[in-house]
Amino acid sequence: MAKTIILIRHAETNANRAGRWQGWADGGLSAQGEQQLLALAARQNGVPPDYLIASDLSRTLRTASVVGDPTPNSAWREFNVGEWEGLTTEEIAERFPGQMELFFGGEDVAPGGGEQMSAFAGRIVGAFEELVGMMDDGETAVVVTHGGAIWSVMGHILGLRDGPLKLIPSHNTASTTIRVEDDESLQLAVFNDASHLGSVPTQFGPDGTTVSLYRHGQTEGNVEGRWQGRTDSSLTALGRKQVEAAARFAPQFGALYTSPLGRTVETASILGRALDAPTVDDPGLIEMAFGSWENMTTTEAVAHDPELFDLIYSQGEDAPRGRDGESFGQAGDRVHEAIRAFATDSGHDHIGAVSHGAAIRAYVTSVLGLDFTERNRLPIPRNSSMSQVRQAAAGPVLAAYNVAPHLDD
Repeated sequence: MAKTIILIRHAETNANRAGRWQGWADGGLSAQGEQQLLALAARQNGVPPDYLIASDLSRTLRTASVVGDPTPNSAWREFNVGEWEGLTTEEIAERFPGQMELFFGGEDVAPGGGEQMSAFAGRIVGAFEELVGMMDDGETAVVVTHGGAIWSVMGHILGLRDGPLKLIPSHNTASTTIRVEDDESLQLAVFNDASHLGSVPTQFGPDGTTVSLYRHGQTEGNVEGRWQGRTDSSLTALGRKQVEAAARFAPQFGALYTSPLGRTVETASILGRALDAPTVDDPGLIEMAFGSWENMTTTEAVAHDPELFDLIYSQGEDAPRGRDGESFGQAGDRVHEAIRAFATDSGHDHIGAVSHGAAIRAYVTSVLGLDFTERNRLPIPRNSSMSQVRQAAAGPVLAAYNVAPHLDD
C-alpha cells in the first residue's frame, strides 16, 4: 500500500497580511489566520494521522495544534531570508536591485545573504526522505510547514530542480498530498487544496486570469473502464451528484467554457446553474482523440494493437493513440492554446472550464514543463475535481490540482 504525506502551510500571519518576508522570524497569526484554523480543524474531522510533524516556529506549531500534538522538527523550517527579513517585495527590489529577479528566476541565490537555496532544498528533501523512511506501507503523515518548504518538495516530486517552478506558492492552511507508491515512485496526488476557506489570497503569486478547470462527473464509460475519447457517454446518477457537490465548493467565475461533448456539457450546465454563470462551447477543450482505440478498454486496446501499446506505455514514445488519434503532447498543446485564448479574451478575472481527464493531465503536464515519460508524477484528475491555472503575462502557472473535497470522505 502507498504511503501518504500531506503538507499543510501554516495559517496567515501578521507578516503575510502585510506582504512581508519572514524566513526564520517568529510572529503571531493574524485574526484571519485564527479563522483559517477553525476551518482547517473542521476539515480534519478529528482523525489523527500516524505522524504529525511541524516546523519548530510558532506559526507552524500553532497551526498543527488544531490537528493534534505535533513533533517539532527544525529541518522543516522556512529558508533564512537574511536581510530580506521583515521587508516587502517592493522594498527588497529597491534596496537589493536584481536579487528578487534572480530568486524568482530559479537561480541558486542566498536571499538577503541568508540560506543558499540549494542548501535549503537539500535540507527539506532530506527531511522528506527521512520521513518516508520512517513510515510503514499504508501510513499517513501530516507535516505543517512553510510555503518555501512545500515549493522545494514540489520540485523534488516533479523532478524539476533547475529554473523556476511553474507553481504559485501554497495558500495559508492549504494541503498538498503526495503518494509514495510501492515502487518508491512519487506522485503529486493533490496540490494546494484550500477549499475549506472562503477566500484564498496568495502571497507573491503572479497577476493574471485564474482558470478553474473541472473534469466532468462520472460516466457509464468510466464505470466500464473505457477510453472514451471523442465517443460520448452520459453521466451516471453518481456523476451528477458529484458535480452538484463540487458546485458547493466552486469559486464564483464570470464565464464557463466547456468541451462540446455531452458529458462535459451536462457537467457545465450543473455548475452554471449553481453559479449563475453563462456557458460557452469551446472545441479546444475536447478529450484527447484515441483513434481506433476509441471506447475500448485497456485490455481491448492491447489486443487490438499490442506493438503500438508497447511503444507508448513501455518504451515511452508519445505516438498518436490508435495510430490515427492524438498524442498526449498534441492534446496538451491544443488545450493550452484554447485556455490561453479565452483567458486572454474573456474580460474576467476568474473563469471556469470543463474538460476531460487525459486532456487536463496533458495540459497541466505541459504547463509544468514535464514530458510524456514524466506524466505519472500527476494522476489523472478525479471525476468532478477542480484544477486551477493562473494565466499570467509570462505564461500559465499551476495554482491547484485535483482538488475534490467532496470525494475525500
